[in-house]
Amino acid sequence: MAISQLLFMALFYLAYYRHQLLGKLMALYAVCLMGFILAVLPDFNTIPLVVDVSLGILAISSPALLWVITRYLFVDEPKVDPVIWGVIVTYILLRAIGMVVGDDAGVAYLLLFVVPQIAMLMFACHVVYLAVLGLGGDLVEPRRKLRVPFAITMGSIVAIIVGSGFLTLPGVWIYSVYIGAIFLFILFFNLATFRLHKDSPQLIEPVVESSLPSLKSRVSERDKDRPLIDRIHNVMETERLYAQPGLTIGELASRVSMQEYRLRKLINQKLHYRNFNQYLNQYRIAEAARRLQNKEESQVPISTIALDVGYASLSSFNKAFKELHGVTPSIFRSRALV
Repeated sequence: MAISQLLFMALFYLAYYRHQLLGKLMALYAVCLMGFILAVLPDFNTIPLVVDVSLGILAISSPALLWVITRYLFVDEPKVDPVIWGVIVTYILLRAIGMVVGDDAGVAYLLLFVVPQIAMLMFACHVVYLAVLGLGGDLVEPRRKLRVPFAITMGSIVAIIVGSGFLTLPGVWIYSVYIGAIFLFILFFNLATFRLHKDSPQLIEPVVESSLPSLKSRVSERDKDRPLIDRIHNVMETERLYAQPGLTIGELASRVSMQEYRLRKLINQKLHYRNFNQYLNQYRIAEAARRLQNKEESQVPISTIALDVGYASLSSFNKAFKELHGVTPSIFRSRALV
């Protein structure tokens, strides 16, 4: 039954999202989970070593693959640092070596079993963190509704995979518990996904790596939502709400006397922002850039400007600034004041 649900998940994403990277990744993730199920079955103890190792690699790859899926799905900057790719390849390679040569005790056990398991656990924890982190500021409603079911089910499944490596309990029943739990979690996730897809056929929109929307782009004069958009811009600009650290979309909705879900929809569908921080960054970086070009403020520390426009740290300001302008604030200032 668990494999049937995994097949359904793979076929669902290939049917509706086969032209997107996400569909292919989700199908591959389902195959990885099938590999885990087959690997833990007692009946497979006598299979050839090459098959056993292949199934094991599929199983241990699932936390890393799920982490990549989570970034693609919920993070609007899905590029993965080369260092992370190195960690993924290293821990999979170590575990594969352990399955071939053995990892019974001593240094081999620590290096070829414990280290990969810890890496898997860290990826699993970060999956849940990424899925829950952006819940409040997510402006893409179908994706926002998918976050909690995704975090609960996928995080739990990876926890089962990691836990099965540490818990060597006797008896066939423990394998039934593992597989039964995976079946229930995948069933829950499939039902939630299918329901969301029914309400919104474009459940998942691919992240397109392009320039961010501009605050200067306004909706058409004839658009019925134009007055509401102007009201939002007016409050943001005249009251400098964007400079308030930790500003939430709920607080902005209260200031503009608008229901939160309505505000989310307007900023997403009319202004084309995918998350609230992305929208705030446009205001913050625009003011920061003006001040960095102002000769009268040439002696004002960049950290002071960062705090003034609403950033809690200089590192987050530098990252956001470079994403919009392609250079760091210090380089931008030095070029502007030449």
